[in-house]
Amino acid sequence: MLNEIGSTGIKLTELENKIISARLEGLSFNQIDTNKLRWHVDQIMLRGAAISGCVVPATEFFAEIISEEITEFILGFGYGELTYAEILLAMRFNSKGGFKFPTGVELETISFFGYCFNVDYFSKVLSNYNTIRNLLDRKLQNFIDGY
Repeated sequence: MLNEIGSTGIKLTELENKIISARLEGLSFNQIDTNKLRWHVDQIMLRGAAISGCVVPATEFFAEIISEEITEFILGFGYGELTYAEILLAMRFNSKGGFKFPTGVELETISFFGYCFNVDYFSKVLSNYNTIRNLLDRKLQNFIDGY
């Protein structure tokens, strides 16, 4: 698919290509079997901690609560369409930073805050990613529509 888009004349950035690849990898969160959600969310917490430099929850009890809240946030607040690969990309991209809107304004990188991985930090990272993802959707739609 990426080659097809590139060969049609639309110019995609490296990040846009990564977003498309991540969207095609695996199921959306709202399609993942309920029994497998906890594994994915635990991986998000652990990898998020590795990427952001925060600590992981000190007890299984607290880890389970954070996992439940992250799951509820993803599924209940408009992020269920994201794949696991996209969520990891969002965190990695936040760490890299440097995205500029077409206007030239740079998207703010979210610095980690809090003690351990938390929904508030995570929500801001996903919100930024969704902004970039939506811009890509519009770019592709405009191309399809002939603009």
